[in-house]
Parts: sequence; structure tokens; C-alpha cells
Amino acid sequence: MHTLRSRGRGAGRLRRAILAGVLALGGSAAVVTATASPALASHGLTFANAVRTSDGFTFEVTILSSFTGATNITLTPSAGTATISGTSWNQGDQPLLATVTGLTVDQASTVQVSANLLPSGTSLQSIVRPPFSAVAPTLSPATATADGFTFTITDYNTTRYTYTVSATGDATATVDANGLVTVTGLAAAGSATVTVTATANADSGYTGTQSATRTGTARPATPQPPATPAKPTAVVGDSAAEISWVAPAANGAPITGYLVTANPDGATCAGPADATSCVIAGLRNGTAYTFTVVARSSAGDSNASPASDPGTPTAVTSKDLSIDKPSVQPGGTVTLVAEGYRPGTPVNFYLHSDPVLLGTVNANASGVATLTTALPKNLTGGHTARAVGTGLNGLPLSQDIAVTIAASALPVTGARPFVIAGVAIGLVLFGFVFLRAGRRRNFTTA
Repeated sequence: MHTLRSRGRGAGRLRRAILAGVLALGGSAAVVTATASPALASHGLTFANAVRTSDGFTFEVTILSSFTGATNITLTPSAGTATISGTSWNQGDQPLLATVTGLTVDQASTVQVSANLLPSGTSLQSIVRPPFSAVAPTLSPATATADGFTFTITDYNTTRYTYTVSATGDATATVDANGLVTVTGLAAAGSATVTVTATANADSGYTGTQSATRTGTARPATPQPPATPAKPTAVVGDSAAEISWVAPAANGAPITGYLVTANPDGATCAGPADATSCVIAGLRNGTAYTFTVVARSSAGDSNASPASDPGTPTAVTSKDLSIDKPSVQPGGTVTLVAEGYRPGTPVNFYLHSDPVLLGTVNANASGVATLTTALPKNLTGGHTARAVGTGLNGLPLSQDIAVTIAASALPVTGARPFVIAGVAIGLVLFGFVFLRAGRRRNFTTA
């Protein structure tokens, strides 16, 4: 029995020795090379939170929980310089921070990390520089073309990215080897939105896909004259008509004004860019008129509109236009009194034939508008003073009265009368002497 027990105890010691040898062999064999991104836990070392920087990268180092700690932790980078915040670590400590610097933006580097594990064993593992996340492409402003627009991918880099472009609607987008994006297929002044997608190339140091958009507009068409105005309407009164119209399409150049022409006689009125009506005065009562409208712009005049329906001016009786001085010198002052206008409405006074606006006065409660004004100094001869406004019946009313601007005689002042008189007397005396001399010659001859 003792022998058996001895044999049993000897066999137990042998089994324990064999097991210790196996464990020792297992510990000494725990040398592993592996890549961790972003984290790897294998044979002791654990890498986490790898972050790429402009000149390298950082990562954290810890030990698996099956080990109590590690010593003699060292870093060996394939490129750049590697440092670590400590060379030993125990469970419960903060992670060690490893830092790799000295790399270019696109340079790769692999760092081997070695450590002695506690209670036993060693570990050798690797981590590579993690990639940057893809960055959205930067796009220049759009430049309009006849059928689209262009823009540039300003950070174009085919080493890092593969680019694709797409456009909305019927537009087509392409990108050339220099990052110039060209959009075609748009109508004049048409617009589209282009999406530029950048996908990181393998082994470029970048990962993922990012995109950006650019909206652009094609050039407008070459400006053309305005579209033909629609048929105008005319309200006729006494010797005048008010013509109204709707603004037509400008066709690429702003409308600058309008010209309305009466037929027959060719009388006209003009309106500014925002006008939708004007009054033609001086029409013949009892004559049927039609009117056409032309829109004007820097690109030229539109075609004349279709003629308005005909209208015939008709005289009213409750009206009058008078002037205090039918004849006046250039620059002289006159007073015009126009009667028969709707109270409170403006009455415009003109001097024709080249229309000169003398002034505007609102009719008083009695329908009378009075204007005292100086006539132009540079005009002489016969002219017409005209009052244009809205009559008592609500229709246009135009009245005319003749006025003569007579050229004044030259003023005589200072010593000039004596000079003129002296010259005249001298001429008379010269003539008298010449006549007597002639008579004497005739007498002698006889």
C-alpha cells in the first residue's frame, strides 16, 4: 500500500511537472504579429482609438484582462518617430497613449509594439496608420455659358479620390483631368444642380465617400426688342384720348419707355418705363382715330401693337381757355386760365409746336386751373398754349389758345442816339453839297 501511495504521489508530481512545462512553453510561444484597426485584442496587447493626424497618428495601448500587466513596452515604427506615455502597465491603469509623428500627409507607417506580459509571456503586435475620413470636395463658383455653366473642383486629387458628377433635369455634367466640371444641355437662363462625389481610393490614406453640390445658370439669350404689345384700349374725350396698354415681355433688356401713335394725323404721346397709359391731345373732334403702342428698350423697338378700336373725339360745351397776354416778348410772363376740368384733378399746360411743359395745376372746386408762368426766352413767333386734363364728364379734355411771342426791338440807351443823329446829319449835308455842285456844272455847260 505504501508503495502504491508512493507511486501515486510520484505520478502526481510528474503530471504537475509536465503541466508546468506546457504552460511555460505556451507563455514563451505567445509572440504574435497582427494588425489592429481600430482595435485588436490578441495574445496580450490591446490597441484602441487610433486617430490619424496630419503628420502621423495616435492610439491607446492596454493589456488583456487575463494578464496582470506588462513591462518593457516598446514601439518600432516603419516610418516616422514613435513614443509612448509609459513602458509598463498594470490592470486598472489609464491606457498608454502612443504617438507617431514625422509622416507626410499621405505617408503610411506600421508600428510594431512589443511587451513582456505578466505573470509571464511576451507579445509582438502591429498597428498601421489609420486612414483619414473622406473630405467633401471644394467647388468654385459657377460661370455661365451659352448652354450651361462650368466650375472647378478646387482640391481635385485623383491620387486620393475617384470623382463622379451628376446633374439634375436634362443637363449633362462631365469632369476633365484638371477637375473642371462642364454642364451642358440647358436652355438660355436655365439652371441645374450638380452633385460631385469623391470616393476614397484604396491605399490612399483616406476612406469613405463625401459629396458637394453646385447650382448654376446658363447665360440669358441675347437681348431682343420687347415683345409686341397687346391691343391697347382708348378712351376719347374732347380733342384728346387716353390710351392704356399692358406691358409686354422685355425679352432680355429692360423696357425703357413707350410711344403711342394716333391714326390719322400721327399725333403721339410717350410714357416712361413703368407707364401703362398716356394722353394724346390736339385731336380733331369728329374724326375717328385708332391708336398703336410701341415698347422700347436698348435692344430696339417692338413691333407696333394691333390698332385699338376706333374712337371719335367729341366737343363739350362747359369749357374755356384764356390768356391775359395773347402777345408777349420772349421770357414774358402770362397767366392761363383753363375751365371745365374735374375738381382736384391735375391739368397740364404746354406750349406747342415743340411741346414744352409750362406747369401743372390741380383744378379748384369750380373746375378751374390757373397757371402764371414765364414763357421760354429762346422762342419767338406764333405758338399754341394747350391745357390737358380730365373734363367734368370724366373724359380727356384738351383746349388750345394762340399766343404770339414777338421779338422785341433793340433798346436805345446811352450816347448812341447822338452818334446816330450826327451820322444822319452828315449824310444830309453831304447830299446837299453834292446836289448844288451838280447844278452848277449843269448851269456852266448850258
